[in-house]
Amino acid sequence: MSRKELNTEELAELRDSPYVASIIAGRINFTPEFKREAYRLLMEGRTMRSIFEEHGIDSGILGDKRIWSFTHKLRTNADRDEGFADLRRDNSRKPSGETREQALAARVEQLEHELAYTRQEVEFLKKIHTADLEARKSWESRLRQK
Repeated sequence: MSRKELNTEELAELRDSPYVASIIAGRINFTPEFKREAYRLLMEGRTMRSIFEEHGIDSGILGDKRIWSFTHKLRTNADRDEGFADLRRDNSRKPSGETREQALAARVEQLEHELAYTRQEVEFLKKIHTADLEARKSWESRLRQK
């Protein structure tokens, strides 16, 4: 059940739909309004394929995998507080609104933390090594006494 590759005519037909927000690299994003309406109709007992057809979207273009994935996403997103809104643009990996100085200060703080942790590890290893040496000396002295 692999995802169907879309040709240029199919992409153009989907882009013309008022219910398609964007298509990027074969990934189709529908509008939040369409998602709400589709979920409502789905809860009334209609099939996802018929919902697409009623809204002028050819389900043959989408394919079974996209229809199944969209239905699954609708059901999981319906329970979220944010609803059907697209949260991806708010979830970037770049720090938002930080100046260069703030980013550098945060990096320095993180490196200082790592340095302190490494120093603790070194002290711990020294203590273990010293304890091991003392245990060996004690063991060897007991063996010599016998």
